[in-house]
Amino acid sequence: MATINQIPMSIMGNITADLEPKRTAGGKTVVSFRVAQTSVTDKNGRWEDGETTYIRCVAYGALADHMVASGMRKGTRIVATGRYIQRDYQTEAGDRRSIYELNVDDLGASVRYATVQITKNASQPMQADVSPVGMTAEFTAGAGHAEPDNGFAHPMEPMI
Repeated sequence: MATINQIPMSIMGNITADLEPKRTAGGKTVVSFRVAQTSVTDKNGRWEDGETTYIRCVAYGALADHMVASGMRKGTRIVATGRYIQRDYQTEAGDRRSIYELNVDDLGASVRYATVQITKNASQPMQADVSPVGMTAEFTAGAGHAEPDNGFAHPMEPMI
């Protein structure tokens, strides 16, 4: 996948289901989740729900670990930034498919409708997967994600 096709993007919305972290064969955490964002429109002085957009998201490594440890779950309102990418994969039947997802670089709970307790984690050494640029592995339906390839990291093994 060419890095030119990655679109920087920020989204705000609610996580649609409880997080289900998975581990790769290499031991890294990956969390896939969807975020729902519903637009509102003013109808004669009243706010009404509009269309809902669902964005598929994926977080890796320490970010995924921190999401789970923080207690984020279905309904948590978040603000996420990352790169909107197209990812190709092959189904178990051998069909080639393509999906779009936000490869999340940073994420936080929204304080608009909730309060947040901030606890700084111990300083961690800079890791190669902190600023991923592209995806490098083939995908199989249900087999998981590849680790982003930034020129320094090795591709992540498929999840078990």
